[in-house]
Amino acid sequence: MSDADRNNIVTINTEWLSDCSGCHVAIVDLHEKILNVLQSVRIQRCPVLTDIKDYPKARVGLVSGAIRTEHDRHAAEETRKSCELVIAWGSCAV
Repeated sequence: MSDADRNNIVTINTEWLSDCSGCHVAIVDLHEKILNVLQSVRIQRCPVLTDIKDYPKARVGLVSGAIRTEHDRHAAEETRKSCELVIAWGSCAV
């Protein structure tokens, strides 16, 4: 992969609030197809794939679930601070 290609890779953080976890499980269910996805994106923070506790800077933040607890509120706020664009995804996202 060239330096130009590396510079075009989109960094992604995901956050799992109060939800059924189906959206994050769907990422894992990609199995080997995730290798194709990883040619275009770098998943930095994802509860089912990484053990990262902080909120690294990212271009895109994907948030699933609803804010029901103080932990959820904190996680949503930290995701907002660390990501240029935040997208709510899944049927649990409110």
